[in-house]
Amino acid sequence: MFLLPLGLGRSGDQGRGEGGLPLAPTSGRQVRPPCHGRVRRLPAFSPRPWSALRPKPEGRGSVALLLFLATPAAAKTLAVGPGQPFDRPSAAIRAAQPGDTVLIEPGDYYDCAAWSTPSLTIAGRGPGAVLTDTTCQGKAILVVGGANTTIRDLTLARARVPDGNGAGIRLEAPGLRMEGVTFANDQAGLLSGVSSGVIVVAGCRFEGGGVAGPQPTYAILAGSAATLLVSGSVFAGGQGGQVSSGAGETTLTGNSFAAPATLPMVSASGPLTLTGNSFTAGPDAAGQPAAVLATGDAGPVLRGNRLLPSGRSLALLLDWTGGTPVLQGNQVAPGDQEVSTAGSLRHRASGAAHGAKDELRGLAGRAKRFILGQ
Repeated sequence: MFLLPLGLGRSGDQGRGEGGLPLAPTSGRQVRPPCHGRVRRLPAFSPRPWSALRPKPEGRGSVALLLFLATPAAAKTLAVGPGQPFDRPSAAIRAAQPGDTVLIEPGDYYDCAAWSTPSLTIAGRGPGAVLTDTTCQGKAILVVGGANTTIRDLTLARARVPDGNGAGIRLEAPGLRMEGVTFANDQAGLLSGVSSGVIVVAGCRFEGGGVAGPQPTYAILAGSAATLLVSGSVFAGGQGGQVSSGAGETTLTGNSFAAPATLPMVSASGPLTLTGNSFTAGPDAAGQPAAVLATGDAGPVLRGNRLLPSGRSLALLLDWTGGTPVLQGNQVAPGDQEVSTAGSLRHRASGAAHGAKDELRGLAGRAKRFILGQ
């Protein structure tokens, strides 16, 4: 049953039915109200206009309040430098909230920072923003304890700590993206011990620094992160290693590696893919005679890489994996090798011996607990 139009029932409308239609003749009988009579023809239904469905004015304030409470605070940019709200990067980072950007004006800042706030962006405004000669927590210039951090267009220089492992960046939370960052004469570059997340290094530069010898430091040392992606970056002049990765997947694309002191330049214990990289070894570089060392189970994939002449016999790849490598379009100088398996049997035997020793230690521990009734 349709609702009666407004005003129906007035004297001027008694001869009209629902929708204002004339009533059928009644042959002198009294006309019953349309709501009780039988309507012979239904009028076409005309829906109420959308404007009639809008919230009433008195309800709009409540709706606006709910929308405001459901909307996260807008990200802010915190400016650092002379005449800016913050004079040091560390002060701005302490004040930053998730999603904020700390923007650093060009200049030398004898400063370091450690934080746990997630989703921050720490960036230089153009070239020339340098954090130098200062480390936090005895670890690094930047100690990243917040997940999903972006760092770009900064120079991190001369990181030094007493144990010889001072890094430009120490990563302690999953998820890091670095773009256009220069590491200059640090003891180490990027050190990461996280076991999850993705590390992206794009268009960065690692210059000098490092510690050579039996326990070299690295431009990039990545633990068991899920993924390490390095592209378009330059590794030049470091005394230690260049990239050592224990990530679940390591992919290096379009990078330039030069190692005057320590070989191999790249080592990975998980799946490894190298595409379009160049490798230059110093004539006196010590260590394994190869640019790349692959261990683990999966055969590495090398496509379109170049090993430049060094005046000594080297291998592009030293394959100690249990799989078959994929080698396509790589270039090596006369006298060098594309792939070598030298030392792989000794490596696997050593790994088996360590595994057996660990198993025996575990068995001895279980026996001891059984005897003591623990």
